[in-house]
Amino acid sequence: KRPVDKVEQALKHSFLVAALHLETIDESGAPIEEESELIGLARATSDHVFNATIWDVLVDPKWQGNGFGTALVERTVNTLHRRDIANISLFADAKAITFYERLGFKGDLEGVKGLFFYPTYR
Repeated sequence: KRPVDKVEQALKHSFLVAALHLETIDESGAPIEEESELIGLARATSDHVFNATIWDVLVDPKWQGNGFGTALVERTVNTLHRRDIANISLFADAKAITFYERLGFKGDLEGVKGLFFYPTYR
């Protein structure tokens, strides 16, 4: 579990955050604020010109399998394209690779590899 203060900072400094809320409405069709429930979100960081990376595509487990993750990824990608950002990468849990491939993401394209630096602390 991530510390809440760090999650808040990550969201604050993201280029784009897409959130999906379930809202309960009253008889008149007005949303009942205190019954709004966050059921999913995705975020992206970017250099604001060429590249963006999608992080943290999350859907509450009780709502998974209803197309909400697909909708969040597609909305995020479309918004980045509308902002003229063409190079979009993402980091995914190994169990989710097939999901992202169905949405058009490809791994190891033309031999490109992601490299990571993990600092060692003494």
